[in-house]
Amino acid sequence: MKIGIALRLNQGKLYINKSYIDYFYSLGYSLEYIDINTNLNDYDIFILPGGYDINPCYYKEQNVHCNNIDRYNDILDFKIIEYAYINNKKLLGICRGMQSINVYFNGSLKQDMLNHMNNNHFIEFNDKLILVNSFHHQSIKALSIYLENISKSIDGEIEIIKYKKIIGVQFHPELMKTPIIDKFILDFINEA
Repeated sequence: MKIGIALRLNQGKLYINKSYIDYFYSLGYSLEYIDINTNLNDYDIFILPGGYDINPCYYKEQNVHCNNIDRYNDILDFKIIEYAYINNKKLLGICRGMQSINVYFNGSLKQDMLNHMNNNHFIEFNDKLILVNSFHHQSIKALSIYLENISKSIDGEIEIIKYKKIIGVQFHPELMKTPIIDKFILDFINEA
């Protein structure tokens, strides 16, 4: 099974945070890097990691609060989402990755919100309250009609979404080590 993770472009350099590599290795998987020129046919599962903001022009808004937007990251995310969707491949979006999924399917984002940047909070998941991290200042405003909301924070923000073989989480599981979330991600990866 080959898992590809999208590289992020920042100030002219492509990178991926080591925490993603370490996390998936701890789950028993290695990751390969994907850039704009990568042949996506080689991969079984895709990961869209966190990163800077998505250009609000993609959800028909003017930029009021978005930071460090870069067309490269938007194009790469949408290319991967489209490939996964058309070819029925698994895709996991983390933080910005989840937001990209919502925008690709015609949802919109809150450009700036309160109380979620560097502020851990609880989500409701599988009839339990789970403490998750939070490093985002944006979140889903209008959920795409194609996506299912399967978890919210206790203050009502959408935290986990799903559509067929595509899931997104607003938090960063690679920085948490929470058994119920790790199992959720492992079950997703291993599901036939």
